[in-house]
Amino acid sequence: MGGGDDILYRHQLTFFNQPALAVDVWDTMSVADLVMEYDVPLVLFSPDDLDTLKSLTATFLEMRREDLVLDPGTNPQGKSLRESFENFLMIRRAGIREGQRDIAFPLLAVPMTAYLANDDPVSASYWETVLASVFSVRYGDIMIVHSIEPYALLPELHIRDTIYTDPRTPVKVDPKVYEVGSPGKDSPVFVTTNFALTYYTVESDLASSGIDCYLLATDTDGLGVEAAVAGGQMTGQKVSDEFKRVGFDFGEMTAHNTVILPGLAARLQGDMEDASGLKVKIGPPDSGRIPGWMEKNWPLE
Repeated sequence: MGGGDDILYRHQLTFFNQPALAVDVWDTMSVADLVMEYDVPLVLFSPDDLDTLKSLTATFLEMRREDLVLDPGTNPQGKSLRESFENFLMIRRAGIREGQRDIAFPLLAVPMTAYLANDDPVSASYWETVLASVFSVRYGDIMIVHSIEPYALLPELHIRDTIYTDPRTPVKVDPKVYEVGSPGKDSPVFVTTNFALTYYTVESDLASSGIDCYLLATDTDGLGVEAAVAGGQMTGQKVSDEFKRVGFDFGEMTAHNTVILPGLAARLQGDMEDASGLKVKIGPPDSGRIPGWMEKNWPLE
């Protein structure tokens, strides 16, 4: 890498890297003179030797140098890879749990070492991606990679973008009425939940079929239709209240006062009619069947 190149940083900051010096552990003082002279960031490299790495950081901290990056080594395979993985864990835990500020610096991982262990470039690229993914999670802040093929970069970018996502919390969309296409007063009004996977599946099926409509994403705390109906997060009263909450007036927005529930919520039909005073029709259990359902049931007779 040369000065001025774009690089990726784990905390989703994009910055231009300044020139940096990598330190030979046996030549600390001469490098220190260069650092002081040119005022550049410093990479401290001590493969598989955390005591020496900590000693190096202490030395440069005494010189009031705090723009440090630690490289404990990235071994590409076998037991050595496990040791590298454990070294990253120990450094980060020492800095966070034990409060050892003299080792609490960004960590540099070099997944590119996969090319040293694999002669086949495709295999090397594959294992480089594996290493980059591993050290993105535990706890590499800066990566040096060789392959820029899309199949190699996409997994790394996906992990970077979702690293702070809580897997216990469903991914949700905003609960509101969405317009699909250019709906008018004669357009149907569909209901789904605000679970992202459910919503985007339904929205995609409607849009790809050219169906202009309104689509309510009911607030179910991110649960799908079947689970929300079974758990009580989606009831006829709740759906009726959601339309009122978002200010969707059927008398003003439609000419038919009709709402279409998903097939998996068929049991809510009577409750919904009582709560809202609307006509309630039951759609198919799978949004992929909506076009066929529309041919038979819409426009209303």
